[in-house]
Amino acid sequence: MNKHLNIFKTYTKKNRIYQLENDLTRALAICLQEDTLFFHEVLKTIIDNSGIYNRLFEDLDGDTEMQIEIQKRTSQVQDFDKVFAVSLSESVMSDFWQQKHNIEYDPICDLVITINNILIVIEAKRDNINCTSQLYNQVLNILGHQSKCLEDNKEVITPVDLNWRKLMAIAVKVASFEKTTGNTNRFLNDFIQLVKEHNFSWLPETPIGSLKNVNAKSISRRIESAIIQFCDNNESIDKLTYRDRLGTTFTHGWANELLFNIDAETGELIVEIYPGNTKGQGYHIFHSEPKFNQQLEIDGEFYTTKESYHIKMMGQSYITGLWLTEDDFRKSLYTKHNFKKHTGRVKRDSWGDVEALLDEHLSSDWRSTSKWNDKILNSKRTVFNISFGYLIKIRIPFERLSQLDIDHNDVTPLANLIESIYKAFETSLLIK
Repeated sequence: MNKHLNIFKTYTKKNRIYQLENDLTRALAICLQEDTLFFHEVLKTIIDNSGIYNRLFEDLDGDTEMQIEIQKRTSQVQDFDKVFAVSLSESVMSDFWQQKHNIEYDPICDLVITINNILIVIEAKRDNINCTSQLYNQVLNILGHQSKCLEDNKEVITPVDLNWRKLMAIAVKVASFEKTTGNTNRFLNDFIQLVKEHNFSWLPETPIGSLKNVNAKSISRRIESAIIQFCDNNESIDKLTYRDRLGTTFTHGWANELLFNIDAETGELIVEIYPGNTKGQGYHIFHSEPKFNQQLEIDGEFYTTKESYHIKMMGQSYITGLWLTEDDFRKSLYTKHNFKKHTGRVKRDSWGDVEALLDEHLSSDWRSTSKWNDKILNSKRTVFNISFGYLIKIRIPFERLSQLDIDHNDVTPLANLIESIYKAFETSLLIK
């Protein structure tokens, strides 16, 4: 998926400070509107009073009016019987009743939710700014516009500290439940991603150093956070947004992605790259006979590279392919001559040449492995594209990750590791 197709992500790499605050509020409002389970769980957290909550929804035949609005002036708020003043910030809410911000004007509320005679006013901040005083003044003016005194109506006002970490814990739990039941909600998933790219520490993540056992999903979440920070610090590099793989773009023409996976058994970080995965990429390495370093220096330590081969056959999308090691070759196939003569577009009348080439060079039963007859010969295709690519990978031990990632609020050591990995692949992998 293209990185700009996140529903809530602006078409720019740099966050605009004040616009980001509005983007977060708008994204939250849309998620509350488009994901009823998420809205239900957030409401239960805010209205932490079973009597009030039950009265709103216990009558199946009753008429419940509900409205979600952003950027609403206090003068436009209708009459109500109960108000929940909600602080949504990284900062802990101060004592609401000790505030002295008694300025009478017509402030704008970030997010206003009305359910029958219940009013919920949410003031959101993008960082650790304490918004209690601002929220207090909004409630003061809402009451003032209705000729009510705040001091005389304390019993109808309930301050609520709904911080970002608490909200995102709800969001992640709901998203996980929806995924389990096969009801994934695009709005909520994109909201979680937007928030994570702004501040990963708002999401419930356990640092790798605190994991009692290897947990591939937990490790992967921390690696993703590290990748986000690394990409934020490098204008020319973007995090991949495909849902089925984790990685970054790559700056050299001989590969377009650097991929990161976690070994479910050992917790090792597996870093992979596919040089020459298309004929266009192959031009950047087959100007001579390609050679790759057998080890890379990363963060002061050396890691052995594992080299294998991938012959890929493509149409409009992936058709089939072969994953090979040195033992599968009778003689060298990956040469400058073979690349120029045999890769790229192959029309049906030349498919026999491909068979002869692979029979000559491969010792394995490549037809069976690639399902050549079903996928190619017996298909309705008239043409396919073939490339001679490589797969190069390294493994970073779980113990190394554990040593680096010990603080939930600081993913910088892991981000530095990602940067070191990237630079090693970028500058040292291909021997020119």
